[in-house]
Amino acid sequence: MITDIKHKHAGHVIIIEGQAFKANDAGQWDLTDIWQTLKLPKGKAPAQWRTKQAQRLIDMQNLQVIQGRAAKTLATKRATIEFAGWVSDEFKDMVYDAFEAILELPEVALIVADKMASLGNDHSASILKRMTFNDKCQWSSLGHRNTVQGLRSAIAKGNLTEDQAATLAARDGLKGFAK
Repeated sequence: MITDIKHKHAGHVIIIEGQAFKANDAGQWDLTDIWQTLKLPKGKAPAQWRTKQAQRLIDMQNLQVIQGRAAKTLATKRATIEFAGWVSDEFKDMVYDAFEAILELPEVALIVADKMASLGNDHSASILKRMTFNDKCQWSSLGHRNTVQGLRSAIAKGNLTEDQAATLAARDGLKGFAK
């Protein structure tokens, strides 16, 4: 029997107001920790969130209240965003943006592009890869674009690995680039 299955959000980190919060292996964030760390209003403690929406999330297993000496409330991504909305519209926007920032990471974008290509969306995948590559390399500061020198600069700055650069060089038909 397999007992160490991790959720797709396990270990994901969101940054809210400069503070990092990491999901547990079940893909849940500790709302009590978020509330305490960010010094949110006392009346907005997770334990005070007793709305129909909160109960619905508990019923859907998106929200888990753990009683005891070190009581805490654990929430999935969906429930974390809903809790943030209960705190305030501004806080919900901040938390939503924190989750969206994960999707904008170049490593995640490249995985999405590969998945798109495997589903037959090659054109969209190549656009996403090119956008990710250009964003990650900060071409304007490097002074060159789509060249062997540009790839080498991107590697030196830590923006690309040699394998990523080799893949991009092959895709763009750049001669003279070897790992």
